[in-house]
Amino acid sequence: ILSTGDELLPVEESLQPGKIHDSNAYTLSALISRDGGTPEYLGIVPDQEQAVRDGLETAVKHNADLILSSAGVSVGAFDFVRSIIQSDGELEFWRVNIRPGKPIAFGNFQGVPFIGLPGNPVSAFVGYEVFGRPSILRLCGVENPIRSRIKIKIGEDIRSDGRESYLRAVVHSQNGEWIARLTGHQGSGNLLSLVQANALLIIPSGVKSLPSGTEVEAWLLNPSVDHPEW
Repeated sequence: ILSTGDELLPVEESLQPGKIHDSNAYTLSALISRDGGTPEYLGIVPDQEQAVRDGLETAVKHNADLILSSAGVSVGAFDFVRSIIQSDGELEFWRVNIRPGKPIAFGNFQGVPFIGLPGNPVSAFVGYEVFGRPSILRLCGVENPIRSRIKIKIGEDIRSDGRESYLRAVVHSQNGEWIARLTGHQGSGNLLSLVQANALLIIPSGVKSLPSGTEVEAWLLNPSVDHPEW
């Protein structure tokens, strides 16, 4: 796991103006462990081309089966990860039509599979669930690593922007039906919306609004939800 960005600080350090804590490293480490992998955190890499290259090469030297990075794959002046992958590996695709998590990169660096996740914490989480989780499960020998979807009714009107959207929600039983309500503002930097969620609602591409009572597909995130299809 590589975290890139001059704005990042380890969680044990006090915040300073213009800085944020590196929450993604801990989120990704926990998710990888959950899915049967062994996470190795290689630290925070500054927004310098050589430093990013050194971090990726360190992962290769450590015999990584998969390299996961957060941030550095967008279109900013200091987003070097994507260009380095292109120059010393292969970029299979970059940017996908999902929300949150559009700037995702997939390829290999010096022959090692690579997934570049966005820096925003919710985007990194969703990107991992959509692309990282099945990749790690497949590396672990799981033949069908795709998470099962269940049908749930939404308990409120929902708006989207037309991209395939993964919305944080709380699922609960109500009068014999399973109902989902959003956990509030769905911004990609809103960690609270993720912490409070026990499901991701999957809104298909092309859909911009759904009325309350519509049935949608969802991924359950928490085994404490006593749903018959969990």
